[in-house]
Amino acid sequence: MIDQLFELFLRCFPEYQTTRELFTELLKPEEAHIIAEYAQGKLAGYAMVHGGSIPVLCVAEEHRRNGIGSRLLAAAEGYIRSLGEKRLTLGCGPYYLLQGVPVVGDNVNFFEKRGYTAAWISVNMELRLDGFERNSLTIPPAPKGLEYRFAETSDRTELLAAVEAAEEGWVDVFVSCKDPIFLAVMDGKIAGFEILSPNGGQFLRPGQQVGSVGCVGVVPAQRERGIGLAMVAQGVQWLKEQGCTLIELRYTWLDKWYGKLGFQTVAWQWMGEKKLS
Repeated sequence: MIDQLFELFLRCFPEYQTTRELFTELLKPEEAHIIAEYAQGKLAGYAMVHGGSIPVLCVAEEHRRNGIGSRLLAAAEGYIRSLGEKRLTLGCGPYYLLQGVPVVGDNVNFFEKRGYTAAWISVNMELRLDGFERNSLTIPPAPKGLEYRFAETSDRTELLAAVEAAEEGWVDVFVSCKDPIFLAVMDGKIAGFEILSPNGGQFLRPGQQVGSVGCVGVVPAQRERGIGLAMVAQGVQWLKEQGCTLIELRYTWLDKWYGKLGFQTVAWQWMGEKKLS
């Protein structure tokens, strides 16, 4: 069954090509509630449900505009209501690969017609490293005395306190993080942090070693000083030294900010949600 789910996902979302391993690891289809429709014995569409979220709803191109998507969505909403959930999110939830609804074709219009709204649109960005050099960037200089290093076990308590101060919702991510955590340190205290992964790309780019930058944060008292931008630039330089040729940055709204480092937007996700009566 997982093979069929994965194959149809790739057909429906060609802009988000990934591996079966990541599809299974991130979406946990074996733990999801799957609602499916078939045509001539083949999978025509399905909705995947985890708690109060629908991380995937897709219908094969040849079976669209026949009501399958509407029936799948209605069935998923009914199941989520039966769990006692009061709000439904599209994409982001306990398990997800796409943070929201890909802004492609009439995807967004489909959900808007059915009562969904979105407060924001997240973007995915990429940075090609063939011409990247940290010292050649025209960005404001970092404050004097700013230092960089990777987090150690002894930093755990201070790091989690810094994460909580900067973005409380990320604490669990850092508790379980196995990737290197890069720190910006000012006057001996953690001022900023980011997760760097030399093989952290989730979407396939043939011929590239795709690294990733994630959960970039600066503690409130140190913001507006250029620390975050300088830290990301330093982290990207390190990823390049590890052999990365492309950096993947997923799910942000700071496209202009990251654009100062050369990142370019490559995809958009509509963060749809709906209150359930």
